[in-house]
Formats: sequence, C-alpha cells, structure tokens
Amino acid sequence: MSGYAPTPLNPHDADTLITHLAPNDCVRITTTELPQTICTVKATNSPTRCGPHLVLTAPPITTTAQDDLQQATFHCVSQPNSAMTVFEYTHTTTDTTTRCIGTLTTIAHLPRLSTPAEDTAVPVEVPANE
Repeated sequence: MSGYAPTPLNPHDADTLITHLAPNDCVRITTTELPQTICTVKATNSPTRCGPHLVLTAPPITTTAQDDLQQATFHCVSQPNSAMTVFEYTHTTTDTTTRCIGTLTTIAHLPRLSTPAEDTAVPVEVPANE
C-alpha cells in the first residue's frame, strides 16, 4: 500500500513546501499553539514581497445551537531563516476574527485523503444503443 502513508514535509523550507503541495491536497499540520489539524490546501502562492505562503482551510464546524457554521482559514507566511508563521482567520455569518497561532512545527501530505483536480468528475456510462 505504498503512496498511502503521510509524507512529512520540512516546515522550515517554504519554497520547497509550496512546490510539493497543490490545491485540494489534504495535509496534517501542527503549530506551536495548535494541536494536529487536518486541512485542505486552498492555494499555494509563489514568492511575493513577503515570501512564499500557503493558504489552508479546515472543515467547517457548528459553533452554536443556531447552527452558525465557523470556517477557519490558515495563512502560513514565510519568514527568512525560520519556520512559517501561521495566522488563523475564522469566519462566521456574523464575525471574522484573526489570531496568530504560532509557527508551523510539522506538516505532512496525506495522499489518501487528497483529491487531484482531474479526478473530481464522475464517470457516466452510456450504453451504445442509446
């Protein structure tokens, strides 16, 4: 079952990290202030004036009895000669909050949970006589 094990990536090498990940990839991250979290890669951005960064989303969760959904987006921003700093943006129907959740300590690509963009179509079989 090769190809199903999590692949650890170096959180200190932002340039290489963004080349190994693509939108819709599933990753497991840990930061200095957040336990392990499973996220989906939303975007990878090549170096800008702030350096390369990675945008991740966590699955939405219900936060209140009124079923207010909370969606977290993580922006991992590169810092020269150090691990990426991670900012969490939490969006609800009534509020958006931002907080720094430390630095990226571990990240692993989860190939079994990742969905390549070309595999999202559902095959349809049509009999030849129709």
